[in-house]
Amino acid sequence: MPATFVRGRLGLVGLLVVAASLAASVSGCSSAIRGTDWKAQKAYGVRMAKRGFWREALFRFQKAAAQHPEDAEVQNDLAVAYESVGETSNALGAYKKALELAPNESHIKRNYARFAEYYTATQRAASAPSGPTH
Repeated sequence: MPATFVRGRLGLVGLLVVAASLAASVSGCSSAIRGTDWKAQKAYGVRMAKRGFWREALFRFQKAAAQHPEDAEVQNDLAVAYESVGETSNALGAYKKALELAPNESHIKRNYARFAEYYTATQRAASAPSGPTH
């Protein structure tokens, strides 16, 4: 066998080993997220929200809320994510649920108050007459 053929085959085998190692490490990371651990879903959602990936954050908070619906923090995070993607009616529902679960949490009350002010102004603007028509 020529030396270049052996080197080429060893290079290919080495490349396949590296690719398999990378695939295993990536699947290991995502399996923690895909799993049933609502805390991992929530934590990943927070990371995505901090990076501005609100759709992904919303998806993760929805998964966390489905697995642990009685957690006020998850409901608050879900509400903020809904608000960030423009789903105001869903945001309102999630804020109300968060307040129901933790009526004395000041940051949830503050988030809801800020949202309610915006939501009310938006609803008023939507129902206001559009002006004179000729």
